[in-house]
Amino acid sequence: MFVLLLLLIPIDLVVSLPGMLTKGMLLSAPSVLEKGEAAVLVLTTIHTKSYPVRCVIAKLQVTRDDFSILCRLRCSPEKDSRREVLIDTSESGVTVFSVKRILTVSLLGLFSLPINTDTKSSAVLIMPPAIKPVNTVALQHGTHLRPKPGGGFSEEHDMRMYRKGDPVRSIHWKVSAKFSSLVIREPLVPPPHSRLVHIMQWNNASERDLILGRLRWVSNYMLKWQMPFYVRFCNATTISEITEASDLSDYLLYTLNNTDKKKAKREQQPPRFSWIFRIDAGGGVK
Repeated sequence: MFVLLLLLIPIDLVVSLPGMLTKGMLLSAPSVLEKGEAAVLVLTTIHTKSYPVRCVIAKLQVTRDDFSILCRLRCSPEKDSRREVLIDTSESGVTVFSVKRILTVSLLGLFSLPINTDTKSSAVLIMPPAIKPVNTVALQHGTHLRPKPGGGFSEEHDMRMYRKGDPVRSIHWKVSAKFSSLVIREPLVPPPHSRLVHIMQWNNASERDLILGRLRWVSNYMLKWQMPFYVRFCNATTISEITEASDLSDYLLYTLNNTDKKKAKREQQPPRFSWIFRIDAGGGVK
């Protein structure tokens, strides 16, 4: 028996090694999901050449801010090269799926080798439905325009009488001829904004659902009225400008998943804010 095993080891090695060295695995999941939405994480076994192996084993860690579990998945490249893991969307927040180790097992199962994967982790943001905060009186609305510094082109404009120093190219000649005096076509643009939405820390899952739901409502409201804003989570050094819905998702995915302060994004921001809207479990404005 011992002699047979000694003979099988080199045979298993020679037959399996080409396949073990050419196998890989891809990890894919949607980046943003609705709370309660059905979704799966997909692990796909890939190969550059069709050499046989017994199976591929992946150790996957699932982490959220209040728990972490480790699971083991076994994939047979010939039979089930695609494995799906159900994503728990019953609670909001960021769930991170991290590949801790991937092994390819030889045909006879006598030895295994670790393999690399380009996708080491995948973060999923789960957002609750939008919830209107208790106090929204301080939220501005409407678009306020001002003359564009230096002139130039703008989709919005106003008419006014010519003043000394105005560029000749800004004169609206047709309107000027009608009123027998020089009329300027003045471009208008929104003023630089200095609005901050400050997200406070939650203490439990229900508060997390409430705060993220209120944040979503405020973001939708501000973007509807074409009012970009800055957002900051609690005392994090990361601050980001929100000009479209995807900016908020990107910010939450980065901030809630990034514990390394040295890698925090630093964006230019106003020296002071004209107003700050604070979102917490109770609701409030500063």
